[in-house]
Amino acid sequence: MRKTTFLFALFVILFFLAADRRRAVGHPGPPTFSKEISRILQDNCQSCHRPGDIAPFPLISYRDAAAMGTQIKLMTKLRQMPPWKPAEGAGDFVGVRRLSQRDIDLIASWVDAGMPEGNKSDLPGPKDFGGDWVLGAPDLVLAMPKSYTPPADRDEYRCFSIPVQSNNDLWISTIDFRPGDRATVHHIVPYIDTTGASAKLDKDGTGFTCFGGPLIDNADVLGGWSPGSRPTPLPDGTAIRLPKGARVLMQVHYHPHFGQVGVDRTEIGLYLTKSEVKKQLHYDAVLNTQLFIPAGAPNQRIEGTMTVSDDIEIVSIYPHMHLLGKSMRVDAILPDGTVVPMINVPQYEFQWQGNYVYRTPVKLPRGTVLRVEGFYDNSDANTQNPNSPPKDVRWGEASTDEMCVALFGYTR
Repeated sequence: MRKTTFLFALFVILFFLAADRRRAVGHPGPPTFSKEISRILQDNCQSCHRPGDIAPFPLISYRDAAAMGTQIKLMTKLRQMPPWKPAEGAGDFVGVRRLSQRDIDLIASWVDAGMPEGNKSDLPGPKDFGGDWVLGAPDLVLAMPKSYTPPADRDEYRCFSIPVQSNNDLWISTIDFRPGDRATVHHIVPYIDTTGASAKLDKDGTGFTCFGGPLIDNADVLGGWSPGSRPTPLPDGTAIRLPKGARVLMQVHYHPHFGQVGVDRTEIGLYLTKSEVKKQLHYDAVLNTQLFIPAGAPNQRIEGTMTVSDDIEIVSIYPHMHLLGKSMRVDAILPDGTVVPMINVPQYEFQWQGNYVYRTPVKLPRGTVLRVEGFYDNSDANTQNPNSPPKDVRWGEASTDEMCVALFGYTR
């Protein structure tokens, strides 16, 4: 009898142990900050959400993340963060900052479970964001002529004309940026000025206001930077030519947080090609300078086209609209009628515009038609509308004007 009782008790214990094990294997419990969430934040968020950078709060520690957990869940569910604007299925780009659905679901589960911290021994090591120059010392550093302190109560787009000290043409393979005040500098777009016109606009070296663009003619884009971006070398054998005697006109978007700004003296690092230059990167644009957006129109469609006159390879693309812009897409219509989606930005935001580099250049034959299509909201419902009440809008450089343009870098 005792033996039977002992065996029955042993069976019960083993049964529940096995059930616990099955539950542990099949249902490991909610995700924790230490094991899952910290890694998602490291890979996708901390390049901006760290002390001294552009994001308004850090996401380094458990306390950081737990304090913002509900907001993180909402913004990732809406795919507003990380701020990667191109939709999937139109262009394969370098440096994609888009969360997988699995990561979004893990964040939601973590928040819904009360944001457990987990075992600290599961934490990854701290992320190394590199030094001031990720690729090492540049071959040439271009700096703003003078330091500048932006206004603390509003965004500002300011251009600075920078001389280039070189006795020869420069062939550039990679460009990097070092913002002087990372907490305020929101994005940077440098242009090549071969005429010297920018020096006349920036007579004292403290820059000039330039919301819509560089305000000079025939200015090619040299590159671009936004928070979280990393320097992207051009394909081997491809380089940008910076002609002898040219200047660089650097547009900086300043975005102050909570009325706090610092002194800025942003620098551009140029890395010269070490290999034979086989292809020069050129720039062109598909656009519509005759656009007209009636006052009150909530979804005005604007289209522009251009025909490619040579066989080309598109290396990069830069969609650009102003504050009425809602969405933009660019398609390439091949001579045989095939449509190649180049880029699709379904939720355009002027504050998060950027230059996107293709992982592999897109080959387009002569006779291809490039088509840009933009939609604009010129109604009272658009909180970004610079005109109150809304008014008819045409092409122009000012914040109250609009643009419909996709700039692209290409080689022949």
